[in-house]
Order: sequence, then structure tokens, then C-alpha cells
Amino acid sequence: MCGKMNAREMAPAELPSHLQQPMTEGADDPAASHGGRQIAVLMRQTQEAHYALCVASLQAARLPAGYALEIFPLTAAQPYAKQVNEILSRTTAKVKIFINDDVCLTSPLAIEQMLEIFREEDVGMAGFLGSRSLSVSGNLLEAPDVWGAVRMPMKGRLEEIRFGKADEQTFTADVRFLCPSFFATQIDLPWDESYEGQYYAVLAHCRAMEEYGKRIAAPLPQEIWCAYQRENISFDAGEEDRRRYFAAYHPYAGKAPFVKARLTLYACGKDARVEGWQSFSHPEGIAVGARTRMHETVLCRLLSDNFEGEPRISVGDDCTIDAYSTLTAHNRIVLENLVTVGANVQIKDCARIEEDLGLAAEERGLLGRACGIHIGCAAEIGANVVIEGAVQIGCGARVRAGSVVKSDVPAYCIAEGSPAHVVKAFSSREGKWLATPDEAALARVLEEREKTGPLLAYAFITYNRSQYLRKSLRSALQQVGNDPLVEVLVSDNASTDETRTLVKEQQKRYKNLRYFCNEKNIGAEGNIHKAIERSRGEYVIVAGDDDYLQDGALRVVLDNIRKYRGAALFHLRKENVPRRVHEDAGIIPYIAYVGYHMTWIGGVVFRRELYPLIEEPQKYDYTGMPQVYLQLEMLRKNPKFVILYGMFLTEGSGERTPSGFNFAETFIKHYLDILMAASEIPAYLLSDEKKRLMDELIYDCLQKIVRYQHDLSLDGIFDIVREYYGEEPYYEEVVTKIEGIVPTETIGKQRKDRKGAVNGS
Repeated sequence: MCGKMNAREMAPAELPSHLQQPMTEGADDPAASHGGRQIAVLMRQTQEAHYALCVASLQAARLPAGYALEIFPLTAAQPYAKQVNEILSRTTAKVKIFINDDVCLTSPLAIEQMLEIFREEDVGMAGFLGSRSLSVSGNLLEAPDVWGAVRMPMKGRLEEIRFGKADEQTFTADVRFLCPSFFATQIDLPWDESYEGQYYAVLAHCRAMEEYGKRIAAPLPQEIWCAYQRENISFDAGEEDRRRYFAAYHPYAGKAPFVKARLTLYACGKDARVEGWQSFSHPEGIAVGARTRMHETVLCRLLSDNFEGEPRISVGDDCTIDAYSTLTAHNRIVLENLVTVGANVQIKDCARIEEDLGLAAEERGLLGRACGIHIGCAAEIGANVVIEGAVQIGCGARVRAGSVVKSDVPAYCIAEGSPAHVVKAFSSREGKWLATPDEAALARVLEEREKTGPLLAYAFITYNRSQYLRKSLRSALQQVGNDPLVEVLVSDNASTDETRTLVKEQQKRYKNLRYFCNEKNIGAEGNIHKAIERSRGEYVIVAGDDDYLQDGALRVVLDNIRKYRGAALFHLRKENVPRRVHEDAGIIPYIAYVGYHMTWIGGVVFRRELYPLIEEPQKYDYTGMPQVYLQLEMLRKNPKFVILYGMFLTEGSGERTPSGFNFAETFIKHYLDILMAASEIPAYLLSDEKKRLMDELIYDCLQKIVRYQHDLSLDGIFDIVREYYGEEPYYEEVVTKIEGIVPTETIGKQRKDRKGAVNGS
């Protein structure tokens, strides 16, 4: 792939004079030998002469005091991403500079200014040239919105080529794709090694950085950073890599007729169906979420060429838009996740001025405020509805067919008419929809809802695991963000990583996200109690920071709380079956149906008002699973429970490797001790639960501990098994199976002790 800028070969003599005075390379720099801050330079080598000149330009760059360069060569003959990952595993440098040897620095300030850009922690990548959109050809230089600057050898001298307009307040522009020739990162994310070449590996990394929540910047400096050394700007972009990239990020474009100047959608999520995308105007400003279905006759359009890097039409995940509906944006239209739009719906955030003297439509001015239209999560818009102007429609709201909406519809309200007005609103206190014949009645319901608080709190407990929390928090917020009936809470156990910063960033967008940080680490068990105490929901789930929710899972929980409100517990029973519900009462049925699954803290929905009624909620904290005790005690206060069967977490949940405890002591001894302390459990049920525990959990976990060498102790496992299973008729079978799983060196003396005890009994 070749870019649209041409250049001839550039001789070393044409470089600025400062390049004739090279500095010492990073490995020999005195600052490096005295604990200076390293900058790793990953340099792709294609020609010896170009490489030497590129190195010289790097050596001549001015660095802040204490910094030094550490150069790692990359060969063009080997897969780019694989080489990068290997080098990242070897260097401890925070900042990594990626540069091709056909480029050299022409400004001694380049690296220093790059570091200045990285003072903004939300910037993950920065490069000398980038674009905000991408052509269907895959060439970012064919986009109309390229930003940055470079020097090119033309007519015997270096010519400046600038894209974008800088001003006194703007040194950088946000972009989405970077030219691979020269860029840097300050966040380490793994590179996708399925790409052989450099170009699409870099584009895919830009998308990964964006999905991670970091900005990508291109500078607009007065003194241009770098220059190309040769005539043609070419990219290492094979057709196989192109197909792989477009299959991952723009699968809808694969069957489209190739039009060089055509731009891709801003984004299109996995398994989305947007057959009519080629009819969209300004697709670069239109984003479509995962699994969203848009009928082929749906039209999305921007009224003007005003794309500035953020989508002006954004349709979330799992949305459905029916035939002949139109979304027209001058400012912005946002449909959050799970929104349903019926057929022939017209959504436009502006209107043409009517008070003219017969002007054509395109010559009349527009009325519309910058806030645009926002339709909240799980809202439903009926057929033949018109939504016009600056309108906010809240989470879970419904607009009945044929209505004309020109004013806001609050969350969980039903509106109808022309102009549309609210006729029903959901009452949190009464748990049902109430008629609202006038504005006063609506105001009473909304005020009552505010005082009642959320129905559900989803509380994460975490400690120094922001890399997991980032994904789990996103999985929750994308389905209940800004929902007044759901609170999302993070209970931080005094983390020292970027946890606080991560949550604060999300709080700018989500009003229902709350954050607490313990003064010191009080352990996971203590943090469970803190999360329950701090939550404001009528019900609360305490989740691990690596629990990644299935799409719509919290919506299912919320609706079942409405249906079975008053139960002490809801249990999310993990089964790969269509979702179904079982309602029951009492500790004995709960153990019979739920059993060892109650050890999974994220699968329990507690009725929060019962927690302060437990006399000693911390009584079994030493076991590592206080949640088992809390469930049994709550059922003593209120025997009603509901089991929700289905899959609630995505594949990949629980990716944090468990460590630091004795497995058999926790999951056999402590769990069974808590059950046996509940004296009303009959012997037959306890025996059945012991067998189920062993057959469905212990054997499988032991195999994983041995196979993956988890840092978990198995000390005393046979003693524990003998104590709790010695009287069971299947005891010898249990021991034989465990001996077949656990290595001989782990069994050691325990086997001899067991045989002696059996022979002497």
C-alpha cells in the first residue's frame, strides 16, 4: 500500500545542522547507568543507510534530564507484532517510540514534545500523522481528515506538508488511526500477533487503545518533528492482513463494491447487521454497536460535513431499528444499548426554520441545540413516531406508536399523543406502573422514585486489579449506565494502581456510578461487608472485579426483582439453558437447589435490609466465604428465595488466577462447617451435598490447579477428606480419584498416613 504523498531520496547532507552532533546512545548514556528513565525505541530496519541516519537523528534529539534512549531493532522480514510483544516483555520503559528507518527526526524537540503530550494520562498513543476516519481501501492517507505534519524531500529541499489547522490553544488533535512510520505509546497493551505486517497491526492497536479508553493524538507543532528519506511512502500492508482487519472491525464492508474514496463507519460492533450502510451520508460519523440490527431500508445521515472525531450518530449494542426509519443529525443522536425502534420512525435533532419567504429547504436555517437527542438504555419507540429537536428519553421509557415527541420523557415512563405526554410512570415504592393524568401526578411519582432509591446495587470489590475492573465495569455500565433504578458501586480496598482514576473517568459519564476507597486493605471478606453497607439498593450483588456480565444480564435481574420483590435472596444459577425462574422458601430447599453454587459471591442478590438484622455478620470471615453464612442467616429472617437459571457471565470471566489459600480447607472444610452449623439440615441432604460438591466442583478444580500450577496449597487434603467423607460409602472412590489427579510428590506422607488410619479403624 502506498500513500498519496511522494518524495525523492534524501541525502544526509540535507538534514538540519543539529544532526551533525550526535549524542551518546541510550545504553551508554550516563543517565541510564545512574537509574535514569529509559525510553525504548523500536526501530524497523529496511536499509542500512536509512537506518544509520535514523539512529543519528534520534541521538541528536534533546531529552529531559535523566532520560536515555534504549534502541531495539526490528527486522522487516519477521512478523511485526510478534517482535514488538517480545521486546515489550524485555523492557521496563514506560514510553515506547516506534519508528521506521525511512523516517528521521528533523526537530531536536520531537521526543521532548512527545513526552509533554503524555503528561495527559488519558493519552495512550501519539504520532506525527493520523486520521479521524478510514477509507474502505484501508489507507488512512486517503481520509479527508488527516492531521499532523511532515517534511518531504521535493525539488532538492525539504518541503513542509501540514494537515489540520493549529491555533494558540491547540497543540494536538485527537485522531483514531496513526501512520506507522513514527509514533509512541505510554500504555502497554498486547499486540495482536495474527497480523504479519506492520500497517494493519498498528491500526488494530489503535482500535485496542481506543477500546481501552485512551486517546490517540497527533501534534500540530510549529517545528515539524520528522522527515521521510525516500520518494514513496509505502506501508507494509498485505491483503491477508487487510481482510483480517476488516473482518474484525468492518465486516459489513467485505461484500461492498470497492469505492476508493468511500469511508468506513466510525465503528461497527461484532455481529451487527447494517446492510444499508452504503446509503448513509458521512458514514465516518456514524457508530453502530455489537449485535445491533438495522433494516436495510434504515437511513442514517449527517446533515453537514461536521465530523470532528466523535460520532454524531451513535447506536448502541443490541439495538433494533425497523424498516424505513430515519436518523438525521445536525448535532448528535445517541441511542444507548437495547433500544428498540419501530418501523417508519423519524428521529431528527433539528428542524428547518419555518418563518422564511419561500426559500428552498437546503437554504433555510436549522433550529436545534447542541445537546441533540439522547435515548436511554432499553427504551422502546413505537412505529410511526416522530422525535424532533433536543429531546432526552430516559432509560426504560416507552413511546407509543404514532406519537410526536418534542419534549423530554423521563426514565421508566410511557408517553403517547401529539405532542407526546406521559400517561404512566413506574413507581419504585409500589413496584408497578401508575397512571399520571397530569404533571402534578407525574412529579409525585418521580419525587417518590428519587427518595426510594435504586432497586438494585451492583457493587464491585477490587484491589490493584484495574486491568480487570476496566472490563467488568464496562460490562455493567453498558447495560445500566445512568439508570435511576440501578446503582453501580466500586468498593476499593486501598488500591495503589489506576483504579481511582479509572472510576473517576467513568463517573463523568455515568451519574449512577459511586466510588469508595478504604483507608487500608481490610481483606476481601471485610470489603464484602463494606460493599453491602455502602450500597443504597434495595437489593445488592457483590461482584468480583473479573466478573464480566452477559449483555442484558442485569436487565433480567432487575425485572425479576420487580416480579418477585420481597424475597430474601435471588440466586443466579449458572446453567447453559434458556433462562427460567424457580420460586421457593426455606434453608433446606435452598441448599437442595443451590448447594455449593452459593460460594460464588457474584451469583447472590441480597435483600439489603436483612443484613443489619444479622447479629454477627463477620462470624465466618475467617473461612474466606462469609457469603455462605450471610445467605443462610437471611433465609432465617425471610425464607423466600428465587433462583434465576441461565448464563449471566461471559466466557473469560474469572480470568484472575486464584492464589494464596488452602484449597481443600476453604472449599471442603470451611464450606461444610458452615452448613453443618445450620443444625436443621438433615443428614441425607448433607450427604447429597458432599457428593455433589466433590463430583461437580472439587475434582475439576484439582485438575486445573495441577495443570496450570496455581499458587494454591493442597496441604492436608487427605486428612480433610477423611474427616468429612470418611463415613460416606463412596469414601474410597473419592480418595482414589484424588490420588489420580494430585501428583505423587504432593501426596507424599499423606497417603501413608491415610492407609494407616484406614487399616487401624
